[in-house]
Amino acid sequence: MASLLPSNRNSHWLLQVSVFLAMAAALLIGGCKPSNKVDDPQLKPIQDMIDQNLPTGSPQGTVIQFLSMRGYPTEPSEKPGTLVAIIRHIDTVRLQPVTARVTFYFDANGKLNTYEIVRTMNAPVPQ
Repeated sequence: MASLLPSNRNSHWLLQVSVFLAMAAALLIGGCKPSNKVDDPQLKPIQDMIDQNLPTGSPQGTVIQFLSMRGYPTEPSEKPGTLVAIIRHIDTVRLQPVTARVTFYFDANGKLNTYEIVRTMNAPVPQ
């Protein structure tokens, strides 16, 4: 009399395929998320501006020019291959200024890899 249950060999193979497909799906979903998403909704416009104007791979000179043309000051960086800028933005919903310290990270060829946004205290606007 034939058994209605799959043999151990077939169930083991099916388990391996299921685990592989689950891992592949997790990698695809996890790999599509940008690593520099901000949680603070007031920092979102700053992130969107950077994403739109400074894509990954932008030369360091382009980043410096972008910041300079908009009047965003830069600070000395402690790490080589990084550039720190202070970006001040007006939150149009709350009509309040929002200030962020943005650290840009460059590869050995001076191309933008990623950046990090941290909210800082609002300083008075220089006159």
